[in-house]
Amino acid sequence: MSVARKTPRGSRWVAPIAQGGATGFLTRIDPAIARMAGRAGETRMFRGDVGEVLPLFSPRKPESVLLLGLGKAAKLDLDVLRRASGVLARRMLRDGGAVDLPLDTPSLRSLSDRHGWAAVVEAIVTGWLIGSYSFTPYKSDGSGKKRPGTLTILTGPLASPGRSRGGRAIDEVEVRRAVLRAEAMANAVNYARDLSNMPANDLYPQKLAEHARSVAAAGGLRLTVLGRRELARERMGALLGVSQGSDRPPCLIVLEYRPRAWKPRSKGTVVLVGKAVTFDSGGLSIKPANRMEEMKYDMSGGAAVLGAMQVISVLGAKRRVVGIIPATENVISGSAMRPGDIIRSAAGKTIEVINTDAEGRLILADALHYAKRYEPEYVLDFATLTGACLVALGSQVSGMVTNDKALGKAVFEAGERCGERVWELPLYDEFVEATRSQVADIKNSAGRNAGAITAAAFLSHFVTGLRWCHLDIAGTAWAEKDSGLFTVGATGVGVRLAVEVVLGA
Repeated sequence: MSVARKTPRGSRWVAPIAQGGATGFLTRIDPAIARMAGRAGETRMFRGDVGEVLPLFSPRKPESVLLLGLGKAAKLDLDVLRRASGVLARRMLRDGGAVDLPLDTPSLRSLSDRHGWAAVVEAIVTGWLIGSYSFTPYKSDGSGKKRPGTLTILTGPLASPGRSRGGRAIDEVEVRRAVLRAEAMANAVNYARDLSNMPANDLYPQKLAEHARSVAAAGGLRLTVLGRRELARERMGALLGVSQGSDRPPCLIVLEYRPRAWKPRSKGTVVLVGKAVTFDSGGLSIKPANRMEEMKYDMSGGAAVLGAMQVISVLGAKRRVVGIIPATENVISGSAMRPGDIIRSAAGKTIEVINTDAEGRLILADALHYAKRYEPEYVLDFATLTGACLVALGSQVSGMVTNDKALGKAVFEAGERCGERVWELPLYDEFVEATRSQVADIKNSAGRNAGAITAAAFLSHFVTGLRWCHLDIAGTAWAEKDSGLFTVGATGVGVRLAVEVVLGA
């Protein structure tokens, strides 16, 4: 990724164009290409759909142009630009080579007038780097190794030599800073994707703790890892209960970022909690064999928190940020937790286990209670918690449940800005009542109806006195097909949202 004012001879240009958008600016590259672009639009050979790419070649010069569709002009926003950039990056991952993208184009200028050049550049770079991702470390013959294309962002004037076309001036220093911010964010998202894509034989609780140790060392974060003995001392019976069936011990990973001016009595701590079930068989309430292999990504909430802490350590934050990741496997053995068991959480509440496949809420219960010791301003938790959320909202929107309307509004708006959209589900008293047990304080499953909400209602018992927002990313953490920014597999969802909330406030 680089930034330049001029284009070398013989380059390949990218021309971002909304549907029906002007193509006259391409005259500065080559009048023949400008005419071809206009004709392609007139004949509908190029419709301008989001991510659509049409290559055009100059008959007399070494230049070529890739027309990049941005969809309808009325719907053009930063998220559309991110997705289009991601699709282009995947094409370049296949074709290879380098491309130059000039900022001085009508569509990008219209976006800059609304959002500023820094936001436009961040969208382009974030989309490009996330779209360039591929997960190939297990391809032993080297067939999976792909070299991403190279993108150069051009800040110089395109339409008129020596002067801007009006609107916001392009500040090259601002652009370079935006590139660095986008690189930090995209690298963390792709790191979270790596973790979620790893098979469970290579990523289990202790291995995840080792990754956290590397992140802490690189970013100057404080790291604490609670093993089985420490968990017992903290009376985390819910986390320990889920781990009973595995030979691999659980752990609680705690990462802490402190700004330079922070003091023990400083206010404004934020806590991020991420579910990390490194493999989920469902326990004795076993899942169907079909697609169980995907349950390696049931630790995507923990991966999101780890990625967010990585970004925060690079970009900095005004407040202390604590990341808490409860990590365990949920598998089957003679010692596995059984339906009907009653366990005691760290909060002292007893829990009747109705379904051992409702394990994520159990480990989050202990982690959320642990968060209280930091006296946080608010808590966000990220979890691949329920298939019911996928049924309700699909794979494009994460479910949100909160006990604080102002916090919910801030998270919703952050999601709209960064492209990780959320939608609020109601936390009515009836849903909380549905989690009551006849033989214990509460039960870990209230049945199929409103499953995503009653799962969050279960968690609400453990956040009394906290401003809390729960994000169910079961539908958004995994892409089932190549689309927009993502290829099939883990998406790293939650990293951008967490950082946007923490740094955007």
